[in-house]
Amino acid sequence: MWIALARKEIRECLWIATAALAAYLYLVARQTGWDAGVLNLVTDLLGVVRIGVGVDDVPFVSAPGNEMRFVGQFAVVSALLAIVLGFRQTSGETLHGTYVLLFHLPAPRIRLVYGKLCVGLLVYLVCGTVPILLYGVWAATPGTHASPFYWSMTVPAWITWFSMTALYLAAFLSGLRPARWYGSRLAPLAACGLPLPVVLVGDLPWWLAGLIVLVADVVLVICIRQVASERDYS
Repeated sequence: MWIALARKEIRECLWIATAALAAYLYLVARQTGWDAGVLNLVTDLLGVVRIGVGVDDVPFVSAPGNEMRFVGQFAVVSALLAIVLGFRQTSGETLHGTYVLLFHLPAPRIRLVYGKLCVGLLVYLVCGTVPILLYGVWAATPGTHASPFYWSMTVPAWITWFSMTALYLAAFLSGLRPARWYGSRLAPLAACGLPLPVVLVGDLPWWLAGLIVLVADVVLVICIRQVASERDYS
């Protein structure tokens, strides 16, 4: 049963993950120069206007006043991925009326919700890991660029990667709540999205930023458990 549930969630989220990976790979290609030949050829053939993005002078390091380079662009794609995933896994069930069928499976309701959460988090975390590792391996390869590189320079990207888990859980909770869309339903997402820039752009130690996000994740999971237990899905 659990394997079938995981396959269902992955199948429904596959298009989201594919689009996010394409965006991630484009960012890495721009940073590493891999897009010079292939992407130019593709965009010329399709007549597509290329989207210009900033390129780091030093890998994973943005110049002061220009944070919208790799880490900043990675944050935008990750935020969109996290939000769309969270809403797809909850609002999608509501729109298709499949909650009743899902909760008739021979397992406690909260475990089924936890199963959805695990799959969604896994999809997000795997997709977000790919561009950081690809860019890092390229930067660590001798002869690829003239700047120094240490793996510790990837810490801001990993902090951003982990921080968006709170955004995913907030979107999941917003989609799960029975409130009106133009009322308080988006309150969890707003409450999480407003202070998140403080963690991302503030000069916080990595362990403190991670601890703040972890506490937020725990609180959101507790709220998800409470809503999932009390909501009437009939």
